[in-house]
Amino acid sequence: MSGTLTPGSPPTSDNGTPARATAGPRPLSDQEQFDTAVDRNGRIVLLVLAGIGVFAALVMSTLALVLASQSHTTTMTMPTASGSVAATPSVLSPSGRLISLSVAGSNKRGPDGKMHDSFSKTNFAVKVGQPVHLPIDNRDGSPHSITAAGTGVNITVRPGLHTYTLVATKAGRFEWVCVIPCDSDANGWAMTHPGYMAGYITASA
Repeated sequence: MSGTLTPGSPPTSDNGTPARATAGPRPLSDQEQFDTAVDRNGRIVLLVLAGIGVFAALVMSTLALVLASQSHTTTMTMPTASGSVAATPSVLSPSGRLISLSVAGSNKRGPDGKMHDSFSKTNFAVKVGQPVHLPIDNRDGSPHSITAAGTGVNITVRPGLHTYTLVATKAGRFEWVCVIPCDSDANGWAMTHPGYMAGYITASA
């Protein structure tokens, strides 16, 4: 099939009908361009929102873990030369009872009728290696001690209210004594008598 071309007229085929031009891509209308842009931008917004949601979930999970870990109470202690001074004035013993001690001069009558220096509590039940905190109010003007060499305990009790840490290193029943001279009015009698300036530490494994 051949066609003729007359200047100023569209090309025709042999039978005189206009020849069909090769069709190219049709340009998008304004509405189609708008719809395409909205679709693309909508996908971007959804991806951004999904990312924000994932990030928020991670932040909430982390916050929940932090709050859960802070629900456990921890007693902090600071070491000193004579033991450990705890952050709280009284704590639980292994049996669950609050321990509160005091020591004073000439405050307890002995079988000899005289008043002797004494600790308010002289027997301690502990577990080997487990710290037991002892808040002690030393109302005397002099230091005293709780010393049981057999299980590694040597606490110097300074005047005033302080909290010390007792840790037994060996199982058994050990007598402790105050090794700092005291009860001078009775020639140190209280230092050799349990229940006054001496007592027992019973440590179980």
